[in-house]
Amino acid sequence: MLETERLILRNGKQEDIHHFLGIRNSAFVLKYNAMEICDEEQLFKEISDNFVLERKNDHKIIGFIGIEKDMLRYGVTSACISYYLDEKEAKHGYMSEALKSMLSYLFEQGIEIVGARVFVGNDASVSLLKKLGFTHEGTLRHAVQGYGGIIYDDQLFSLLKEEWIK
Repeated sequence: MLETERLILRNGKQEDIHHFLGIRNSAFVLKYNAMEICDEEQLFKEISDNFVLERKNDHKIIGFIGIEKDMLRYGVTSACISYYLDEKEAKHGYMSEALKSMLSYLFEQGIEIVGARVFVGNDASVSLLKKLGFTHEGTLRHAVQGYGGIIYDDQLFSLLKEEWIK
Protein backbone atom coordinates (compact mmCIF):
# COMPACT_ATOMS: atom_id res chain seq x y z
CA MET A 1 0.00 0.00 0.00
CA LEU A 2 1.18 3.51 -0.86
CA GLU A 3 -0.21 6.83 0.32
CA THR A 4 -0.12 10.30 -1.18
CA GLU A 5 -1.63 13.52 0.06
CA ARG A 6 -5.07 12.66 -1.32
CA LEU A 7 -4.90 8.98 -2.27
CA ILE A 8 -4.32 5.46 -1.07
CA LEU A 9 -2.88 3.09 -3.67
CA ARG A 10 -3.65 -0.49 -2.72
CA ASN A 11 -4.45 -3.89 -4.16
CA GLY A 12 -8.05 -4.22 -5.21
CA LYS A 13 -10.44 -6.20 -3.03
CA GLN A 14 -13.59 -8.18 -3.79
CA GLU A 15 -15.74 -5.40 -2.32
CA ASP A 16 -14.31 -2.92 -4.86
CA ILE A 17 -15.62 -4.86 -7.85
CA HIS A 18 -19.20 -3.60 -8.03
CA HIS A 19 -18.25 0.09 -8.05
CA PHE A 20 -15.11 -0.34 -10.14
CA LEU A 21 -16.72 -2.34 -12.95
CA GLY A 22 -18.45 0.78 -14.27
CA ILE A 23 -15.17 2.69 -14.44
CA ARG A 24 -13.23 -0.18 -16.07
CA ASN A 25 -15.89 -0.85 -18.72
CA SER A 26 -16.67 2.78 -19.51
CA ALA A 27 -16.24 4.13 -23.05
CA PHE A 28 -13.83 6.72 -21.60
CA VAL A 29 -11.44 4.02 -20.32
CA LEU A 30 -11.85 1.55 -23.17
CA LYS A 31 -11.15 4.16 -25.85
CA TYR A 32 -7.40 4.28 -25.21
CA ASN A 33 -6.74 0.85 -23.75
CA ALA A 34 -6.31 -2.52 -25.48
CA MET A 35 -9.02 -4.09 -23.35
CA GLU A 36 -12.44 -5.60 -23.88
CA ILE A 37 -15.40 -5.31 -21.54
CA CYS A 38 -14.83 -7.66 -18.63
CA ASP A 39 -17.00 -9.34 -16.02
CA GLU A 40 -16.59 -9.30 -12.25
CA GLU A 41 -14.37 -12.40 -12.14
CA GLN A 42 -11.98 -11.05 -14.78
CA LEU A 43 -11.88 -7.65 -13.07
CA PHE A 44 -11.01 -9.17 -9.70
CA LYS A 45 -7.99 -10.93 -11.24
CA GLU A 46 -6.94 -7.62 -12.81
CA ILE A 47 -7.18 -5.46 -9.70
CA SER A 48 -6.10 -7.92 -7.01
CA ASP A 49 -2.52 -8.00 -8.32
CA ASN A 50 -2.38 -4.30 -9.19
CA PHE A 51 -3.32 -1.00 -7.60
CA VAL A 52 -6.62 0.80 -7.25
CA LEU A 53 -6.67 4.48 -6.39
CA GLU A 54 -8.81 5.21 -3.36
CA ARG A 55 -9.52 8.82 -2.47
CA LYS A 56 -8.79 9.41 1.22
CA ASN A 57 -11.54 11.91 2.00
CA ASP A 58 -14.47 9.69 0.92
CA HIS A 59 -12.84 6.25 0.23
CA LYS A 60 -14.17 6.28 -3.32
CA ILE A 61 -12.30 4.13 -5.85
CA ILE A 62 -11.41 6.44 -8.74
CA GLY A 63 -8.76 4.69 -10.83
CA PHE A 64 -6.20 2.00 -11.49
CA ILE A 65 -2.46 1.54 -11.99
CA GLY A 66 -1.21 -1.72 -13.45
CA ILE A 67 2.40 -2.89 -13.21
CA GLU A 68 3.81 -5.65 -15.36
CA LYS A 69 7.13 -6.74 -16.82
CA ASP A 70 8.13 -4.64 -19.80
CA MET A 71 8.05 -7.25 -22.56
CA LEU A 72 9.94 -4.96 -24.96
CA ARG A 73 13.12 -5.15 -22.87
CA TYR A 74 15.44 -8.07 -22.22
CA GLY A 75 17.97 -8.58 -19.46
CA VAL A 76 17.18 -5.40 -17.52
CA THR A 77 15.00 -4.95 -14.48
CA SER A 78 12.05 -3.18 -16.03
CA ALA A 79 8.37 -2.56 -15.56
CA CYS A 80 5.61 -1.27 -17.78
CA ILE A 81 2.83 0.82 -16.25
CA SER A 82 -0.74 1.22 -17.39
CA TYR A 83 -3.32 3.45 -15.77
CA TYR A 84 -6.78 4.96 -16.01
CA LEU A 85 -9.21 7.11 -14.08
CA ASP A 86 -12.93 7.50 -13.77
CA GLU A 87 -13.84 10.18 -16.32
CA LYS A 88 -15.39 12.36 -13.58
CA GLU A 89 -12.04 12.39 -11.75
CA ALA A 90 -9.83 13.28 -14.72
CA LYS A 91 -7.98 16.61 -14.83
CA HIS A 92 -7.76 16.99 -11.05
CA GLY A 93 -4.14 15.86 -10.72
CA TYR A 94 -4.96 12.50 -9.19
CA MET A 95 -3.07 10.37 -11.70
CA SER A 96 -0.01 12.61 -11.58
CA GLU A 97 0.00 12.34 -7.79
CA ALA A 98 -0.46 8.56 -7.90
CA LEU A 99 2.18 7.94 -10.56
CA LYS A 100 4.78 10.04 -8.72
CA SER A 101 4.33 7.80 -5.70
CA MET A 102 4.31 4.63 -7.80
CA LEU A 103 7.46 5.60 -9.73
CA SER A 104 9.35 6.33 -6.51
CA TYR A 105 8.23 2.98 -5.15
CA LEU A 106 9.25 1.06 -8.28
CA PHE A 107 12.68 2.64 -8.42
CA GLU A 108 13.20 1.99 -4.68
CA GLN A 109 12.38 -1.67 -5.38
CA GLY A 110 15.26 -1.92 -7.87
CA ILE A 111 13.50 -1.26 -11.17
CA GLU A 112 15.99 0.31 -13.62
CA ILE A 113 13.54 1.57 -16.24
CA VAL A 114 9.78 2.09 -16.40
CA GLY A 115 8.00 1.99 -19.72
CA ALA A 116 4.55 3.15 -20.75
CA ARG A 117 2.64 2.74 -23.99
CA VAL A 118 0.10 5.30 -25.16
CA PHE A 119 -2.16 5.18 -28.19
CA VAL A 120 -1.76 8.09 -30.62
CA GLY A 121 -4.58 10.52 -29.87
CA ASN A 122 -4.43 10.10 -26.09
CA ASP A 123 -2.97 13.56 -25.60
CA ALA A 124 -3.74 13.70 -21.87
CA SER A 125 -1.55 10.63 -21.19
CA VAL A 126 1.24 11.91 -23.41
CA SER A 127 1.22 15.22 -21.54
CA LEU A 128 1.22 13.45 -18.16
CA LEU A 129 4.16 11.21 -19.05
CA LYS A 130 6.20 14.12 -20.37
CA LYS A 131 5.42 16.11 -17.20
CA LEU A 132 6.75 13.17 -15.16
CA GLY A 133 9.99 13.15 -17.17
CA PHE A 134 9.34 10.25 -19.55
CA THR A 135 11.05 10.24 -22.94
CA HIS A 136 9.18 9.41 -26.13
CA GLU A 137 11.21 6.57 -27.64
CA GLY A 138 9.22 6.19 -30.83
CA THR A 139 5.94 5.10 -32.31
CA LEU A 140 4.95 1.67 -33.54
CA ARG A 141 2.65 2.25 -36.47
CA HIS A 142 -0.52 0.20 -36.87
CA ALA A 143 0.44 -1.65 -33.69
CA VAL A 144 -2.53 -2.41 -31.45
CA GLN A 145 -6.14 -3.29 -32.05
CA GLY A 146 -8.09 -1.59 -29.30
CA TYR A 147 -11.69 -1.78 -28.15
CA GLY A 148 -14.19 -1.80 -30.98
CA GLY A 149 -11.63 -3.08 -33.48
CA ILE A 150 -9.89 0.28 -33.92
CA ILE A 151 -6.21 -0.07 -34.87
CA TYR A 152 -3.92 2.41 -33.13
CA ASP A 153 -0.36 3.58 -33.51
CA ASP A 154 1.37 2.92 -30.18
CA GLN A 155 3.73 5.48 -28.66
CA LEU A 156 6.51 4.12 -26.47
CA PHE A 157 7.76 6.09 -23.46
CA SER A 158 10.37 5.33 -20.82
CA LEU A 159 11.89 6.75 -17.68
CA LEU A 160 15.27 5.64 -16.32
CA LYS A 161 15.87 5.50 -12.59
CA GLU A 162 18.68 8.06 -12.83
CA GLU A 163 16.37 10.46 -14.69
CA TRP A 164 13.79 10.18 -11.90
CA ILE A 165 16.32 10.83 -9.14
CA LYS A 166 17.49 14.10 -10.75
